[in-house]
Amino acid sequence: MQKFTTVFLTHCTIAVLLLGTSGVLAHQAPRPPAGRDGAPPARPAKIPRPTLPEALKALDTAVANAREAGIALSCAVVDVHGDLVAFVRMDDAAFLTASLAQGKALASALFGRPSADLAGMAASPFFASVNASMQNRIVPAQGAVPIVREGRVIGAVGCSGGAPAQDEAAAKAAQATF
Repeated sequence: MQKFTTVFLTHCTIAVLLLGTSGVLAHQAPRPPAGRDGAPPARPAKIPRPTLPEALKALDTAVANAREAGIALSCAVVDVHGDLVAFVRMDDAAFLTASLAQGKALASALFGRPSADLAGMAASPFFASVNASMQNRIVPAQGAVPIVREGRVIGAVGCSGGAPAQDEAAAKAAQATF
């Protein structure tokens, strides 16, 4: 029994020391690796994306387009990764339109095409796996268009709440402001 107690206490001591040390190591600030000449590494290039002022202007245009059409929409501007930059939900827009607008914009930004073009590939295993990796937030339905600057997709605008063609018309009006 004494041997068991000694071994047990030794293992517990080691475990406590390891846990204590790992906590100290985890709180140390990571140091960036130095370059060959000892200088700090260069910062990664900034990914182009719609700015907040640009996104708000685009959403104002989409809302004006929707008012002219007599519909209430939700519209989203996302960056190239599908992360939300700005969002608006008009009075009387249905509650589901918020997530649908973001999902359409996400689809357009990730694939670099209007979301309407993706409807045909929605049943493919590739699309299903990509959508699953994005927590099934990608909506391959008409209503979103990519934002392109200098030949590069930097985001997308997506709208939902009207007929599919109305959603796309508002998104295109917003896209034209970039």
